[in-house]
Amino acid sequence: MRAGLYLAVRYYTRYFALSLGFSLLAPLLSGLLYAVGWVTTEGRADLDKFLYQMVGLVLLMVAQMATSSFLWELYNLMAGGQLEYLLASPTHPLLLLVAYYVVQLAVFGSGFALSAAVVVAAIKGLAYGIATLLSVFIAAALSLPLIGITLALAYLLPSLRDPSPITSLLNVGVVFFGGVLYPASILPEALQLISALLPFATWAEFVKMVALNLQAPIRLLGPIGGYMLYFALGVFIWSILIRTMRVFGRYYV
Repeated sequence: MRAGLYLAVRYYTRYFALSLGFSLLAPLLSGLLYAVGWVTTEGRADLDKFLYQMVGLVLLMVAQMATSSFLWELYNLMAGGQLEYLLASPTHPLLLLVAYYVVQLAVFGSGFALSAAVVVAAIKGLAYGIATLLSVFIAAALSLPLIGITLALAYLLPSLRDPSPITSLLNVGVVFFGGVLYPASILPEALQLISALLPFATWAEFVKMVALNLQAPIRLLGPIGGYMLYFALGVFIWSILIRTMRVFGRYYV
């Protein structure tokens, strides 16, 4: 386990400087959207919406790491043959995969969290900046339902030559139904129902309330706990996939 984590740390820390550069995208893109809104509304754009979208872009990064990026990592393990060796190791492969995700999030998410926290602290105060940093850790801790969806979809990987169609659907689900850039409540009623079936919007709302309102809405803990069923379902489908691979000896895509 420690050897695997050591390799993950060595691999991802190579891109730490690059991640710091990319971390500036959150305030820059949200600032651009705010500027467009400020011009179109003749100076009446709400500054809180700028902060809402900036924190949302950080959450978008976390969600993509837990979904599309995680699925690509699984695909690359299968394509490169490393999954066979991973399954033969004494360490539970799922624990190691989640640990890889945590290391990746620590390397890439730290820059995003810090850049957003600095901007929030400059506008709303130090307490809000600290809360923004804390909210990213909360987002990571509550991202198990997102990983569960990814593990369930991994069952399709042996039948695909390219996971891009699945990862594109995951990205669409996060952006359009996930409430990261705008509240899911503005969607038409039918689309709100789809959003409610997915864990993204409730997850994003909880984290944003911590970052921008300094409160953890207790009313959302029940739905978040219910969405943990996605993780249980994902682990179950993942175990079926692993058993199938071992029976038929098919570890590669």
